[in-house]
Amino acid sequence: RVNRSCGSARRVAYFVLPSDLSQGPSAPRVSLAWATLAAALMVFWQFVTVHYNWDGNWTALFCTGQLEHVPPQLQPGTYLFKNSIGYDGQMYRYIAHDPFATSGWSQYFDAPVLRYRRILVPLLAFAVAGGRQGWIDAAYIAVIAAFVLAGSYWLSRWAMIHGRSAAWGMAFLLAPATLVSMDRMTVDVALAALTVGFAYYAAVGSSAGLYSVLLLACLTRETGVLLVAAAGIFELWSRRFTRAFCWASAALPAAIWYLFVSMHLHADRVERVVPGWFAGKPGWGILAQILHPQQYGLPPAIEAVTRTLDVIALLGILAAVVAAIVLLFSRPADPLRLTGVMFAAVVILLTRPRYWDGCFGYSRVLTPLLLVIALDVACWKPAAHRWWWGLVPWLLVDLRVGLQLAPQALGILKGIARG
Repeated sequence: RVNRSCGSARRVAYFVLPSDLSQGPSAPRVSLAWATLAAALMVFWQFVTVHYNWDGNWTALFCTGQLEHVPPQLQPGTYLFKNSIGYDGQMYRYIAHDPFATSGWSQYFDAPVLRYRRILVPLLAFAVAGGRQGWIDAAYIAVIAAFVLAGSYWLSRWAMIHGRSAAWGMAFLLAPATLVSMDRMTVDVALAALTVGFAYYAAVGSSAGLYSVLLLACLTRETGVLLVAAAGIFELWSRRFTRAFCWASAALPAAIWYLFVSMHLHADRVERVVPGWFAGKPGWGILAQILHPQQYGLPPAIEAVTRTLDVIALLGILAAVVAAIVLLFSRPADPLRLTGVMFAAVVILLTRPRYWDGCFGYSRVLTPLLLVIALDVACWKPAAHRWWWGLVPWLLVDLRVGLQLAPQALGILKGIARG
């Protein structure tokens, strides 16, 4: 741990940093350039896939299903996927159009209390659009792009202060949560970006930056609280009780919002405490899914490839769990390693039988686990020549996520070939 003073403000850097922190005046601009490129590439992918696959209708990115009811105000112009129930992005779109649940749309949600708790991205979209209903969909897409830019920027800055190339910021594009949010407009890319910001601000000892990302993480989705818990536990372990209380207070705005949502949408007693996705019948969880992977009813060759990549991705998650535990016990504790262990505990506790069915589901939720493993290994000096193994779990999961995007890529290629 490195202590630094800056005027009367006391900053604490939790990780031992290189002597050259790459804090020259041009360094942030270099990182911003790479981050801008990453965000531009994501938007370019969205543009071509919307153009060639979805008839130019950008609302297709929210993946609204034909089998679900759409609020009447949003029905005109909404792209509907035939014979589909859609995906989570459609729910967050509804929230962005009605962030304070005043329109009586709860019947259009699968789990209104759970969805409304994840308010940050929809509320930002509403704010960017100035509340203008016709602008909100575009604002939402822009907010997702902004979080890709932020995550790439923080990753680039983190790489530079650890003596690596600023171009590593581009790797944020390949985070599972980024790929899924790019395709389905889910909120998880925001938490992935804030996780990288958490690592960066902890490394440079910026209390204001760290507090900001913790506060926003809790408002993004409920698993953001794990970042707060990791920071608080580290301070308690270090006997800095005032700082532990300070980090804990970052969860207060989320707690107030949760209370409002629970009362306004009449949450039941269990849902007020335990998220619906976490509760369920006990089972073998991820192990059961590895032993008996999901069946899709596809042509034999494609079925075999898909199920094989399912198992590989799940093994990648298990590898990340093992790595998180090994890193915690083989090195001094710090907030990053504690975050990894907490997300590893989530994997162990998720015994709900069908939770592990879809790669887009677990991969985006557990992206913070994959990120902190990669970051931790990459910055550890004794393992500098073996830094790549921290990326292995991440890449194993990406193989399956990439397969899910393959039909869109084929659609784009066919569209280009047709001219």
